[in-house]
Amino acid sequence: GNHNLSVADVDADGRDEIVYGSMAVNDNGAPLWNNRNGHGDAMHVGDLDPSRPGLEEFKVDEDSSKPGSWFADARTGQVLWSTASGGDNGRGVSGDIWAGSRGAESWSARDGSLRSPSGANVGRKPSSMNFLAWWDADAVRELLDGTHIDKYGTGGDSRLLTGSDVHSNNGTKAVPSLSGDVLGDWREEVIWPTSDNRALRIYATPVRTGIKIHTLLHDPQYRVALAWQNTAYNQPPHPSFFIGDGMSTPPQPDIYVR
Repeated sequence: GNHNLSVADVDADGRDEIVYGSMAVNDNGAPLWNNRNGHGDAMHVGDLDPSRPGLEEFKVDEDSSKPGSWFADARTGQVLWSTASGGDNGRGVSGDIWAGSRGAESWSARDGSLRSPSGANVGRKPSSMNFLAWWDADAVRELLDGTHIDKYGTGGDSRLLTGSDVHSNNGTKAVPSLSGDVLGDWREEVIWPTSDNRALRIYATPVRTGIKIHTLLHDPQYRVALAWQNTAYNQPPHPSFFIGDGMSTPPQPDIYVR
């Protein structure tokens, strides 16, 4: 198990599975796979490697007898690459934050590298390893941590937003109340409580973009992700298709109005 879960159609049969850390439960309640890599505090499921079919999972582990982090085929649980064990690897993130490497970059607390979908070291590790948000005009994702949003750069991160008179949640986890595409632009809003806890404040990007994508809530995996985001240790939502540098045209949402 894990301190969080994800819901996704990992076997492409039109029905959702529950990915719970080192195992996945099929839509009929039966086990789909279990790679026995133990418990962790962070995981990400999505089209993290657009060069291969299907979805992938990136996860960190607490157990010193297990890999510190690993990247797997979400349909079978087969580990495609992993990092050395090193005790409690409490944080890990996966998303396309840099246009210099194709697909999602993955990094974690106990690994000094920023890794490509193949596991190769592709550069400087970001200054945070918490949440993600699509915020500016391009397709790569930004770093969300505490009450600020940063843009990754090879020489350092650049501040794009600092929330005013708001606070994050869950101590050192420093997560928002919710982040996601709640207003309809494919970029993501961030919701934090005000410092006096009397209201919620919604921050939306002021940046115009030429990239046109249907609202992400039209994607079933992303829509459900906003529901499970607050399950245990919050994790950012991921759609079922790749958004990032060099992305293909996203699939047309299969939605019917009755």
